[in-house]
Amino acid sequence: MENRTFAEYPGNDNLTLPALCEKLFETQKMNWPALADACCDLTSLRTREIICGSYKVQLQYNPIRALSSGAKIDAESIKKRPCFLCVGNLPDGQQGILYHKSYLVLCNPAPIFYQHFTILTLQHQPQEMGASLNSLLQMAADMSPEYAVFYNGPACGASAPDHLHFQMIPVSALPFLQTLKAASLVKEVSSVRFYKADNLDRCVVILESKSREALLEQFDRFVKVTQKTILVKNEPLMNIFCIYENDIWRLVIFMRQKHRPDAYFATDDKRIFISPGALDMAGVMITPLLNDFNRLDSDIIRGIYREVSLPAEMMNIILSEV
Repeated sequence: MENRTFAEYPGNDNLTLPALCEKLFETQKMNWPALADACCDLTSLRTREIICGSYKVQLQYNPIRALSSGAKIDAESIKKRPCFLCVGNLPDGQQGILYHKSYLVLCNPAPIFYQHFTILTLQHQPQEMGASLNSLLQMAADMSPEYAVFYNGPACGASAPDHLHFQMIPVSALPFLQTLKAASLVKEVSSVRFYKADNLDRCVVILESKSREALLEQFDRFVKVTQKTILVKNEPLMNIFCIYENDIWRLVIFMRQKHRPDAYFATDDKRIFISPGALDMAGVMITPLLNDFNRLDSDIIRGIYREVSLPAEMMNIILSEV
């Protein structure tokens, strides 16, 4: 770990975690050519905005994300490849911030935004939210108010489902998260408020509380009710953003019924190479192929969201039981 550790948090210099991340980013840009090249590529990325009824989506043509979008996440493929998030397999020159001696904060080598970070566990363990939610809440508090921390479920966006990790981006990079403040209050249970966002073609639930313990308890209940309702034993398909602001945690949860739309698997000109993860669900849709970037329109985007999201009627049943 000595060669991999740029700094440690908490540390003796009393710097905040956002300040340390800023120093890491600037230093890695100078000392790690792969990140410098990726940041240069960001300056030339093509984007365009599409109006989809009551909301907007930003398309980003980002060829470097093709590896992530095309990642094979079946058990056999994972077994055949080395884990690229284990510390011993990281690229030469990549360093990070040792976080509470359990995680390593790294600059993402295929960034979607500037200051895009990946946070991985030092221990190789599966991507799973139940046992790691407390860490997610702590990270969001330590990174507040500048950053949002997010999680891709092992079967709906994580390109390394065999190694627990989160990602961080500046809150300002996703205006969508701010628009969700207008979501409708459904109920309040044990100081946790449950909200539901409508008219987004996606199934979005928000849990909000000042109490870490209450949030942990109610999230666990929410997962168990979901498992019972949709008849699954594994973790339900979820993408989660966590923001800490004004002493309040907000979990923005995108509930899914599938990872990739059917068009992803088409073999003709109908194929759409889009593999929605958390950022795509939050309104920044990544298109590694220029053809998709040029041809996507509001009807296609709305269709993708509806296809991969849990149906609204199913979510209403779950919320009534929580």
